[in-house]
Parts: sequence; C-alpha cells; structure tokens
Amino acid sequence: MKFNDFTFPHPVLGIGDAIRGITGFVNNPQITVLEDRYKILIECNLTNDDLNKILQEGNAEFLCEATCSNTVYRENTISDNARIEFEVPKKQVKGKVEFICLLVAKKNLLNYSNADAHPDYSGFTFDLDKGDILVFFGEFNFDADIKYEKLKAVSSFMEVVGRDDIEYTNIDLKKSKIEVQLPTNEYNIYRGDIIAQEMKFAPIFHASFVLNALLTALYNFEDNKDYLWAKALKYRLDNEDQFKNINIQDKDNIPEIAQRLLGNPFGRLLNGLNVIVESTENEE
Repeated sequence: MKFNDFTFPHPVLGIGDAIRGITGFVNNPQITVLEDRYKILIECNLTNDDLNKILQEGNAEFLCEATCSNTVYRENTISDNARIEFEVPKKQVKGKVEFICLLVAKKNLLNYSNADAHPDYSGFTFDLDKGDILVFFGEFNFDADIKYEKLKAVSSFMEVVGRDDIEYTNIDLKKSKIEVQLPTNEYNIYRGDIIAQEMKFAPIFHASFVLNALLTALYNFEDNKDYLWAKALKYRLDNEDQFKNINIQDKDNIPEIAQRLLGNPFGRLLNGLNVIVESTENEE
C-alpha cells in the first residue's frame, strides 16, 4: 500500500504539504525475533503544536496497523504516547508483513483546524469523527520468511548446488537464495568429506566463489530485489551500523559492501592460510 497517495477532505500531516511539521520515526522501527513471535518497537516523531495539544488533551492516540495479505492477518495497536510496542505471533503471518503508523482522533473533534495547514485550507474548519486520521507517520514492512536471527550466516542468502549440464560455474539469482551452480565433478569434490567438513577451508571458500557470487548479486541487486536473498541483504544494509554511511546505489561501494557482508573475507583468508601452514609445519 502507498498510503501517501491517498487524499483526505481535511489536512493530514505527512500527506504531501497539507500541514507543515516534522513527522516520521525517531529511529528505524525495531523488529526483535523471539521463539514464537516478533516484537515490534516504533517511536513516532511529531513536532506540530496544534496536534501535540490535541494529543495532550487526550483527544488523539497513536495507532499502528499490522497486516499480512498472505494469511489475512490484521491487527491494530493503540498507544497514548509516541512509543508503540506490540507482538505479532509467528504462526499468524507468512511472507510480507506491512505496518502503517498514524495519529487518529480519539473522539469526535468539532471545528478542527491547524495553524500550520497549507494556505488552501485557510478559513476552513472540519468536523472530524472518532478514528479520522490526523497524522501519517509512515509505513514499513518485513518478510516473515526471512530468518532474521541467522542473517549473518552465508547460508541464509546463498547455497552451492551441482549441475550436470554445465562446464563452468554459474550464478543463478532467480531463486530464493543466490545459487552457486558447480559442474557435477567440481561439486562432488566440494562436498567430499575431506573439504566440506574442514572448517579451516571456510575462509578460502568465502574469499573465492562466495565473494564472486555475492558481487554478481549486488551489481544486479535492483533487478532482483523481490527475491528473498535480496530482501535479506537489504535488511542488513538498512539496519546494521556498518552500512550507515555506505550506499549500494553507488556501484563503487559494492566491493566494500560485499566484503563487509562476509566479514572481511580476504583478511580471514590470509589468517586461515597461516593456520593451515602452521598446522602442516607442526605435523612435520
């Protein structure tokens, strides 16, 4: 839903330039993953004097509507202050869960006007009913299919498979996970007990085909942003402090973004090789 595209018969802060004032969220909404539910924390930002007065008089309240079209889940949470906290049961949602945050009239408001309203509303007052919208703070969503608690694991967004019909490694971005496709012979070597079960080789994999596959994915991110792997990576880019000042829209940043996502794969590669060399020398 694009709530900002709606029009109202009365001025609503946050919709176009109907009312001057700052609105939105103090920080990014927080989503905490618990065993059987998601905990949501939202802090709304409101600086309009007339609306703050209505709120202080007990004539308005904060509302967050959570919906999931895949399961027909819908729940409204009401709060008397700008901090809204609630929980969403995991079993009731699947796929995209959407949230809209508003300030609404708690009771009928007669002759409502706002000193900071656009000049088009000058001289007009409005009789508002209980539940009418006063402020649109914003909307956000998350994907319940993403295992947020495991996002830093490469396996959360990438997997390696074998294919009989290819001669060289292929990267398939049209799946829920980035798929590194190896020719069957190479895949059998990769999955063999000697390599697959040896943790010392993990940094080598990350600095080689895992990094190459991730670079390919990031350079083609916009064309594949609806796939689950892209949503998982976007969540990390939007919520981790290490990505605050680095924009994926600038292609020059992509090599650094990829290395940050993988936890400095080249540094770990060199340290890993050093461990292998030292262990070999000790065995001799």
